[in-house]
This record gives sequence, C-alpha cells and structure tokens, in this order.
Amino acid sequence: METNFWLKYLIDKLLAALAMPVFFLVTILTSLSMWLEALYDPRSRGPLLYKEKRWTQGRDFQILKFRTTFPGTQDPGTVGEVTRTGFWLKKWYLDELPQLLNILGGDMTWVGPRPTHPERAREEIETEGMRSKLVLRAGLTGLVQVQRVEARDRSVYRSLEDEYLVQVQQMSALQVVLHDLNILIQTVPTVLRGEGL
Repeated sequence: METNFWLKYLIDKLLAALAMPVFFLVTILTSLSMWLEALYDPRSRGPLLYKEKRWTQGRDFQILKFRTTFPGTQDPGTVGEVTRTGFWLKKWYLDELPQLLNILGGDMTWVGPRPTHPERAREEIETEGMRSKLVLRAGLTGLVQVQRVEARDRSVYRSLEDEYLVQVQQMSALQVVLHDLNILIQTVPTVLRGEGL
C-alpha cells in the first residue's frame, strides 16, 4: 500500500518546508497578539500551542494547534471560551498551521482522513470498518473538510473517507499527488471565505 505513497509523503515534507516562512511569521504575530490580549485580560494567559492526542495510521500522535481558548477550558470547541486572538485564528483556519510540524515529523499529510481522537478512531475502525484510519496518515485537509461535512453526519463522513482511500489505492504515485493537489486547490476558497467558526 505504501508503494504508491512515497511521492505523496516526499512532496508533503517539501511543501511543509517551503511553508515554514509563513508559519514563522504567523507564529510571531500570534505570539504578539496573545501577549497584548493577556495585558488587558489575564484569563487569556497561557501557552502558545495546544496539544492533543489524535490517531494516524493505526497509532497515537500529538497534534499541534495554536491555542484558541482560555487555559483550562473543558471543551475547546465552545465558542464562548474562545479568546479574541483565537477567534481570528479559527475563522481563517490559522490555528491549524502548527500541523506543518506534524507533517514534517511524518505524523500527518496534507490530504488524508480527518484527525480523530484515538478512542473515536478505534470505534470507527471496529464498528464502522473505516480502514482509512489504519492505512492513511491523518490529513490537514481532505474531502470531508472540502465539503464541510460534520463528523456527526456519519454516513456522508464515512463515505467520503472511504472514497478517498479507494481512489488513491487505484492510482500511481504521480496520480495520487495530482489528486491531492486538486483537493488542496478546492480547500483554498473555504479558507479565503473565513468559514472556520
């Protein structure tokens, strides 16, 4: 299975390395914004990055994001607990940029299955037969994100994840890369529209 992914993973790391200047610039601006926000709202003081366990190719890894919530927030997805800096990061998907480091580290890919909690991933594999969680690295984007499908919409979510796996299994290494490039291009309008929240 890995034989037709060697070029995909090579280009993954190359593109992530080329994107590092943008990542470093956003990191500096985010750090400055968080520092300024903490001056007038001490509740927002906390680490720059947020780490959480996710699942990739049948194993756990630590996914990285810019922190968007107040420290100690029980549910990071609760809009009421999002900081001012975090609001803009989420709106433009900039909170996902640290995942470039996950790509460089070989834990993620640009295009692949949605990163899920290990417990949820095991459930998807055992009860729903979602082989993509075992075979593919977790993706920064994918068909699920492009079509803005919520994970709770199980039938469509599973169909899209399975569709991508079936497609790439039948492709050559170059075809996989071109297919991923097409999905990345489809992701751009979603990011530019600022539909993150």
